Amino acid sequence: RKQATEYSTSSSDDEFESKPSLTHKAKRSIRRRRKLERETKQLIKQEELKRLHKAQAVQRQLEELEERQRALEIFGVKLERELRGES
Repeated sequence: RKQATEYSTSSSDDEFESKPSLTHKAKRSIRRRRKLERETKQLIKQEELKRLHKAQAVQRQLEELEERQRALEIFGVKLERELRGES
């Protein structure tokens, strides 16, 4: 009986030994996938931030150009009045 018990225990031990290695591989695979997902999300956020900063820079330049245009229009109106002698 002891031999039969030892034999069944050793075969069941073999089964348990193979399962953890599969589980370990599965866990490692899941970890890799999660890491890749995290890295991908970070890259997406970085790209979004770059686009946002670029858009903000363009918006600032546009506002500066509009301000210069207003100043030039005011200056042009003054020049026209002086040329007409309306000062």
